[in-house]
Amino acid sequence: MIRLLLLAIIICAGLFLGPMLVDQKGYVLIAVDDWTIESSVVVMVMVILIFYACLQFLEWALVNLLSLWGRTRYWFGWRKHQLAQQKTLSSLLDLAGGRFALAEKNSARYASLSDQPMLNYLTAANAAQHLGKREQRDKYLASAASIKSDDSALIATHLKMLRADGDTEQSASWLATQPTSVLEQPEILALALPIYQQTKQWPLVLSSATKLLKNKLLSQQEHADIEIEAHLALLDASADESLDNLHAYYKKLTRKQRNNINLYRRYAELVVKLKGISEVEASYFKLLRKKENACLIPVLMNVKSDELQNCCDKLIALESVFDDCMLFYSTVAHLYTGMRQWDLAKSWYMKAIALEPSATLYHKLAFAQQQLGEETGALASFNHSLKY
Repeated sequence: MIRLLLLAIIICAGLFLGPMLVDQKGYVLIAVDDWTIESSVVVMVMVILIFYACLQFLEWALVNLLSLWGRTRYWFGWRKHQLAQQKTLSSLLDLAGGRFALAEKNSARYASLSDQPMLNYLTAANAAQHLGKREQRDKYLASAASIKSDDSALIATHLKMLRADGDTEQSASWLATQPTSVLEQPEILALALPIYQQTKQWPLVLSSATKLLKNKLLSQQEHADIEIEAHLALLDASADESLDNLHAYYKKLTRKQRNNINLYRRYAELVVKLKGISEVEASYFKLLRKKENACLIPVLMNVKSDELQNCCDKLIALESVFDDCMLFYSTVAHLYTGMRQWDLAKSWYMKAIALEPSATLYHKLAFAQQQLGEETGALASFNHSLKY
């Protein structure tokens, strides 16, 4: 632009000064050895201007000729880039439409030219997954990881595929190698939670469920159910270590959790198995005064032989609370069976059957009758059991 402006100024100056110089009798002489050039000033100026114009034109032609290859090369690159974008979008549509082979081919082929190569590799991996090509799928995932290994979309996709493979242990091992910053993302936690549950990683289950609740990805009821499941398992684990560990873990629970009837029932069952009912007797029978706590009754199924009579007497004292509860009568019968008081066991089994007959109750009644020598009655009870 500057050169053209300069040329225009020179031409204008020449047009202005040319007529003035025509009348002047000056000349220009150029001599080199025996070679000389003689010309008027006006002609020499015109020659210089023409020479300068030719020089500018030659420069323009040379520059454009040299840049022609680069522009042509860029055009081909631009064309490939546009094609890559089109194929990336079409491969997504092919994946959605179930054309998995075509989706894998196009997304993988143009990944290097795409603006979003991660998207291409994930599309190809999903297509390969549907085609059952696990080895090829893992190669696509590895290529995606080489771009950005902690990308949440990559982690989520990989995790979904591992879950689909059905290898829970492998999924858990792979999760353990991922960065903490990625694993704390709510979307990843939602996928990881079932794996933690299946592999019994209960501390991780509890922390993940709490974070998902805060992010409103779990309802209050879902969180409560998961929390109870985890604490039940952790109570079992602490009981496997020692009775002291069981007591310590139960005491660490919140008041609300300790008041949960399911958690208390498991705690009481474990204490009864390890030590006997004496350590939880007071709290147990206090809770049992309420009819809605009938689920606690089976805890007495595991009491020790020297505790049977005491537990049986205290349970019978609550008959007015559980007068329509089959579980109550069958448990009393079980306690009498443990004490080998067959006539009383028979009586209570019959009360249980009157409320809710079942094959199991008839079998137990038949056993008690057999111990009493009532062969006919035992045979009749056994025949009744066949109806259920």
